[in-house]
Amino acid sequence: MNTPMIVTWLAWLVLAPAVHSQDVIPSDPLHGFAAISEHVRVNIDERIVEFDGFVAIDSHNEVTPDVYLEVIACRVDTREHEALVATHALASQVHAALLAAGFEPGAPGRWERGEPVAPTGQRVRIELIVPEQPELATDPRTWIRSNERDQSLLEWGADQPESRGWVFAGSRMMAIKQLDGGEREVYGADGTGQLIGLHTFGTETIAWARVLSPDAGQLEPEWLADASIVPKIGTPVIVRLSAAEPASEPEASVPASGRPRLEP
Repeated sequence: MNTPMIVTWLAWLVLAPAVHSQDVIPSDPLHGFAAISEHVRVNIDERIVEFDGFVAIDSHNEVTPDVYLEVIACRVDTREHEALVATHALASQVHAALLAAGFEPGAPGRWERGEPVAPTGQRVRIELIVPEQPELATDPRTWIRSNERDQSLLEWGADQPESRGWVFAGSRMMAIKQLDGGEREVYGADGTGQLIGLHTFGTETIAWARVLSPDAGQLEPEWLADASIVPKIGTPVIVRLSAAEPASEPEASVPASGRPRLEP
């Protein structure tokens, strides 16, 4: 999301009518939040964005307890089978809220001539809040564990902060063919549903800072939902986005195997 055209399109679609309209309804005026849409709100002064969702996967099913994850948050009816959280919010609405809060987008991760290129953008802190226990705001990485070792995603790579966490990649615009033969520009993550990523599909609004291939032939599935922490399926969740501590630029490549280095 790195061209004036895309920013202008998003402002016209969501930001202008929602944030600057006299008709905007504060969703939480006591705490400074204004509604971008029914499920997305922003506190511009505190630079915080929130959107509503729910636990998308059933990690407590005795028959299929192992749920491998490729996405942190997705739009409903897209990738719920491999996402921690699903939401009715559009990714473009979340993008607009982040712009309103002063965040700078970059670009999603991708492959060029077979080589991975890390995503760019301002670093974002993500917290998952279960309204029933609002005091227990948690980093989503604590909800995810490795199937190879007794280690959470938060614990992995503690000595490599530049390759951990998330960045405001900003998705990208995609041309969709119409029945009349023409094309229409759409915000990529609105279609793919990849609002907050873990593996790299190339359209994430908020991307994991290191490229992880979603191709099982290149990268054996590793990251599982931790059933000891993840609430039951359908549990309401608020996803809170704020500015993370700055870190150095993510590395542009990963080992030849495609697997991130896991230090002992």
